[in-house]
Amino acid sequence: MLDFSDDASAHEKAYFSVGSLPANVDLEHAPPRKAPFSTISKHAFVHTTELILPKDVYTAVWDSIRANIEPPKYAQVIMPLTSLLDGEFFNTFIKTGYALMVSEGRPGVDDVYSVQDGTLTLELNKERYERTGLTGKPVRSGGRKHAKERFVIELDLRQPSMLHGKKGFERIVWACKNVLNSSLTWLLLVDPSSSGSLDQAMRILQRHQPKLRNCRFSEIDHPPMYVPALSTNEIASAVSQNRLEDYCNDISEWLALVSLESPRIQVNDVIDRYLSRYSVPQSDTGQLQSLALVTLRWHGIMTSNWITRLLVALLSHAEDTRNWAALSATSFRRQPVENGDGYAVVTMPERTGPGSLRFLAWEFIGSTQRS
Repeated sequence: MLDFSDDASAHEKAYFSVGSLPANVDLEHAPPRKAPFSTISKHAFVHTTELILPKDVYTAVWDSIRANIEPPKYAQVIMPLTSLLDGEFFNTFIKTGYALMVSEGRPGVDDVYSVQDGTLTLELNKERYERTGLTGKPVRSGGRKHAKERFVIELDLRQPSMLHGKKGFERIVWACKNVLNSSLTWLLLVDPSSSGSLDQAMRILQRHQPKLRNCRFSEIDHPPMYVPALSTNEIASAVSQNRLEDYCNDISEWLALVSLESPRIQVNDVIDRYLSRYSVPQSDTGQLQSLALVTLRWHGIMTSNWITRLLVALLSHAEDTRNWAALSATSFRRQPVENGDGYAVVTMPERTGPGSLRFLAWEFIGSTQRS
């Protein structure tokens, strides 16, 4: 047998949780500190979102969901860091509004900047960090274990002292003008619930010629596929922690194969067992269901609030469909080590009665893949 083990895979982790979803969830009352909503809110910089539905569920609910969910949009702009600290944009979107921004670059290799909830985060190499004169902390870079090669500076720009003319703020402005003065490509998002809009942000940044982008949306119709038992019966029958863990790992692997459009789970797949030994996990009854599936995919950059809206819209139709659904998201890479790579949530009807839902949620950390 061939040994495909890899040192990097030892650092990859997946945390799963199982629970019940509250009845009649709406966006204003979605519990932000309870899974799966807490998992979604932790991943602010998402570049790909997927929704996997049985074809009959897609036919029944998608038109209604699409009518209530505005397609995600963002702006792409090339500008220096100092432009974030200027007048109207700073006051409207950094000080008070909800602007989510991320710069180009590879964490652990390049200087990378981001803005979230008014906090400017700078990841710098040692030489540039020392030149800025700002206070930060060393972070793991994936290189030599005990060498302090990379540093992160977090600046809360919503503090009352963060105003032009104040000594601490002018120190930040000086560092941006004299050290961190390169023009970078930024992706800019403005949440609809914010006091400002994306159009307003683009107007303010007009001198930098921002470009409005729509997240790429695609629908993939899968041929009939074998589907494992996605039901609360399987969770209830797990008599030990290990058995529940095995079930969750099997479902996570199957969802990944659906996303990859793998022929290994198609009903008409024929392959030599020498080349692939994968088989769709079966329940205790040994029965496998075959279903036509649809994958809805958005690629660009999305806020966690938008993904929460998508999940809430899906849950509002749960009583109509009485079937499972799977939502997954992949995050931008923001840390060279132990990065939060994304998550997946599967909802399924509860056995106790109509309108009751259970969920399985996974959070993936430490993958070596690059976004």
